[in-house]
Amino acid sequence: MCSAQLCKNRTAYLNQKQFQSPSWIFSSTRPSISSMSFSFSERWQNMLAGGEHTRIPPRDNNINYGQACSQETFTYDKSMGAKVSSLNGSSSTQSVNWPLNEKYYSTTVDPRCPQKTLWRSILIPTIVIIFPMACLVGGLLGLIFGYRVKSDPSLFPEVSNTDSLRNHAVVLVNYSATRIAFVASWASTLAPLLAGFVMHLFSFQSALMMLHSSSGSGQHDLPTPYQYSLLVGLCLASTGRLGRYLSYSAAEGVVVPPVVRRAARTLSLTLLLAVIVFGADTALHYTTTTINFDRIAITSQAHAYGRGLSEQCLALNRSENFGLPCSRNGEIAESDYEAYVAGQNEIFFLQHDTSNISAVRLVTAPEQPSTSEQGKVAILTPQIANLSPYRDYSATTAGVVTICTPISSACQWTTLGPNETYSQFNCSKNFYGILGKAPTTSDTGKLLDDPDVPPLGFKPGSGLQYSYFMDEGLDTPYDSTEAYGPFLTDDQLINPVYLGIAGRFTTTAQRAGVSMSNDPGVHQGPTQNIDFVLHCQYTTYSADYSWVNSTARIDRLTPSPNGTLAEIFHGYNLVGTDSAFDNDLGDDILQASLQADPKAMADNFANSYSQRVMSVIGPFLSSRANTQEQNRTPLLVAKVPKAPLAILVAGCIGYVIFGIASAVLAYRALNDVDVRDIAARFTLAALSLHAFRDAGTDNVAVEVDDAGHRVFDETKIRAETSRVGVEGEPRDGFVLKSLV
Repeated sequence: MCSAQLCKNRTAYLNQKQFQSPSWIFSSTRPSISSMSFSFSERWQNMLAGGEHTRIPPRDNNINYGQACSQETFTYDKSMGAKVSSLNGSSSTQSVNWPLNEKYYSTTVDPRCPQKTLWRSILIPTIVIIFPMACLVGGLLGLIFGYRVKSDPSLFPEVSNTDSLRNHAVVLVNYSATRIAFVASWASTLAPLLAGFVMHLFSFQSALMMLHSSSGSGQHDLPTPYQYSLLVGLCLASTGRLGRYLSYSAAEGVVVPPVVRRAARTLSLTLLLAVIVFGADTALHYTTTTINFDRIAITSQAHAYGRGLSEQCLALNRSENFGLPCSRNGEIAESDYEAYVAGQNEIFFLQHDTSNISAVRLVTAPEQPSTSEQGKVAILTPQIANLSPYRDYSATTAGVVTICTPISSACQWTTLGPNETYSQFNCSKNFYGILGKAPTTSDTGKLLDDPDVPPLGFKPGSGLQYSYFMDEGLDTPYDSTEAYGPFLTDDQLINPVYLGIAGRFTTTAQRAGVSMSNDPGVHQGPTQNIDFVLHCQYTTYSADYSWVNSTARIDRLTPSPNGTLAEIFHGYNLVGTDSAFDNDLGDDILQASLQADPKAMADNFANSYSQRVMSVIGPFLSSRANTQEQNRTPLLVAKVPKAPLAILVAGCIGYVIFGIASAVLAYRALNDVDVRDIAARFTLAALSLHAFRDAGTDNVAVEVDDAGHRVFDETKIRAETSRVGVEGEPRDGFVLKSLV
């Protein structure tokens, strides 16, 4: 309380003092924020807040403020042009009518934030928001599309890449799925952390809105004290305060000011974006798998893995070679004996699968199920050691199919000989004989004519006899070498070639637990020997096959148009000779005897015989170019679904856009008025200092920049003199109070 005389003197002083700088402008309407001087208005507020002031009507172009309690009167002459440098008055207390509708602004001090300070204020949070997410998106997309698998569609259905390439919902990446998921997980880790930086930039816009609303008719848009606490929590990116805001705003009769509503909306969008990124990252982790994939490169320059008749066989004149095929090429034997012997050696190598050049393989025929053992195709392929396991191709080669049927029941059997050990069979007029009886040979081992062996019949041992025929009835012997007539021309050679074969094995040669003794497909006399007769035919083909994953598959079989291929094997067998080549037939019979029944035995023998035929034909075939070829690289790739990846990338880009938009709004706000001090007070520290006022701390926690702008800075607080205490009891409640 000041005396009346002191009030009078102070009033006269204010009315008469001539200011030395440009005049202060008083306006009853809302002024431009860019012309506001906050240092003066704060001092002016402190003077007017010393007590309850009343507005005194102006007289003679003067505006007077009177203090009702003390009769102090402050008078300001609007016509004066001097700048107020200081204004002394009593200490301020809470004002019931501040801020007023009229405010004072400086015409010389720029209220905008200095450009250097402005950029420093918004640059760091903007970089924190934009840079990590932009780098993450760029790195993730670069990783995925940089290592994206590029492959030609496979030429063969066995290779698994066709369906994967047609699946446009995924991206195949030749990179570790674990590492891709690790990189993507950084998005969901960073997303919730960026909310604080977004709200920090938005706090400048909120501060400007509060400043604009603090004068004129916009004061109803200012938050209440409780709403201000919500605003502070929202600017601090508190999810708890956001939840409280949602429940508070939903209450009946609550009016939420725009500044709080916008802050809540901004934080909600930021957290929603974080949830989207987290969900997309989770989905990406769950759905990303590792699969086997074959990367295909179709080559234009094909290798020669196919097989066809050699030039020597095509050029051979059989009539000049005593009717013999190229497997018994006398011209080569005379001109290049080593080459002839090499061909004969290759027959042995192929028969025992020891060749370094080629191999005979049994492959299921196209019309047969893969589990069937009947009618397998014997084809000639390159030796697997000469093939890359990662090269697939299609080619044409020679093929042989043998079909055998048990006909023992159709033959007439008679038991004879010493101890009834002979079994005589008679199947046709030109296929008969005696099993158990040794062949008739000379002292030199040459086979002699035997009345129990039909013409052109072969009997290499007592338990084996066979003959070749031109008909299914096994009546007409197949004679192509003029043994009983002129040479057959190439056009007269037959395909298929029919074969009758009779054999014997003991009961102990059967598989354990299996007995075919009583089966009508075989014959058993009084001894422990089991006899059988098979009706067979072998047919040569041109076989189109595919070699994929080191496995052959027959695509198409075309019967040979003539008997040239078949004759290479048939003409190789010379009647009346004893060759070790026939020893393998005994092994084939023993292998067939291990089957469960005569039908399975016939199928097994037929497949072995096809290999036998091809082992003789194979050395006289030459290479043919592949019809198509591809190189295959097996990979273990990550199968990344596009949907969660796109959502994750969109969420990260959304943060980049959010950061740019927040930075633009912050720039506009600071470029209008330097509201850093207001934004800095959207903190718990500023709120606490305001509640428990400490003049010493207030002065310390303010920093003045180069432009003379005062900004609250809680990092300046080091030591405080006051303490916050608690007063009361549970029944009456507790009160916080400031203790000095």
